[in-house]
Amino acid sequence: MNPQTPVVSAVIPTRNRPELLCRAVRSVLSQTIRDIECIVVIDGPDMATVNALREIADARLSVMELPENVGGCEARNLGARAAKGEWVALLDDDDEWLPYRLEKQLAAVASSAEAVTMVVSRFLDRGASEKDQLIRPHVFPAKGQAISEFLWCEVSPLGGIAGFAQTSTWLLRRDFFLEVPFTRGLKMLQDLDWLLHGYHHPRMRVLFVDEPLTIFHNDHARGRVAKRTDWQHSFHWAMGNRHLFTRKAFGFFLVVDCINRAAQQGVAWPELKDLLKEVPRYGKITPKLVGLCFLYVFVYPWIGKVLSPRKRATMLYNVRSLARRAG
Repeated sequence: MNPQTPVVSAVIPTRNRPELLCRAVRSVLSQTIRDIECIVVIDGPDMATVNALREIADARLSVMELPENVGGCEARNLGARAAKGEWVALLDDDDEWLPYRLEKQLAAVASSAEAVTMVVSRFLDRGASEKDQLIRPHVFPAKGQAISEFLWCEVSPLGGIAGFAQTSTWLLRRDFFLEVPFTRGLKMLQDLDWLLHGYHHPRMRVLFVDEPLTIFHNDHARGRVAKRTDWQHSFHWAMGNRHLFTRKAFGFFLVVDCINRAAQQGVAWPELKDLLKEVPRYGKITPKLVGLCFLYVFVYPWIGKVLSPRKRATMLYNVRSLARRAG
C-alpha cells in the first residue's frame, strides 16, 4: 500500500469529546481494508483531544487543528478538501464503524453497472446497552421517489419515522462531495440539508447496502446535535429551502418536525394554532397528516410524561416490524 494514495479517506469532525473520538478513530483504523487514511478535524482549540490522539500510533491518522470553531458542516468540508482518497467516508465522533464497513461498501461499488456517487447502509441504533438496539432504516428511497417525500412522508400512522441512513454510514466520491459541500454555518439539520441539495444534483447515484455497518450511539442520557433541534430553527430552515420540497413533503415536514417538537416543548396553544395554519397554506393535506397532527398535539405530549422517547421509539419500531411481517 502506498500511504500517499489511499482509496478511502475517513473524515471525523470533533470537539471536546476525546474518549468517544478515540473509539471512533480506532474503528476506522481497524477496518478490514488497509489502504485508508483517517482525518480528524478538531473544530477549535482542544488540547485534551490533541493529547488523546497522540496516544494512537498509526501513520494513517492525521489531525487538523482549527484555530477557531467553524461548525460541523465546514469541518467536514475542510476534511474532504484535505483528503487524498477517491472516496470520503463520514463518521461522527460518537459513533463507530463495524470492521467490514468499507469493504462491504466498496464491494457494492465494484459490482455496480453504473457510476456511483454515494453509498449508504443500514446501521445499528444503539441505546444505553447492546441489548437496546434497532436496525435502521427499515426501508430505503424507492427509485424515482422525491427525497423530501421519503424523508418526511414515510412515517407510519402512529408517527414512526423511517429516516435516511445515518451520516456515519455515508461513503461519497470525493469529487462529488467537493461539488456538493455541506452548508457552512448550519448548526442543525446538517444531514437533511445536504440530502435535499445532493439528491437534486444530476450526478447523484446512490447504492444502498442492506446490512447494518455502523453503530449509531443513541444514548438519551448523552446529548447529540440531532436531539437538540428546536421547532423554530426547523421552520425557518424549511422556509428557506421550500423549493427543494414537494408540496406534500412540506406539509409533512411542518407536522413531523415543527408541530411535533413544538407540542413536546409545551408551546402555548395560540402559537401552536398559528403554526397549524401554515400546514394548509404551504402543504398538501392528507388523512394521515390530519391523524398525525392529532397524535402530536393531543396524545403524545401526555404519553411523554410517562414513557421515555427511547421506549416510545422502540414500541413504534416493533409495531412497524410486526405490520411489515404480517403484510
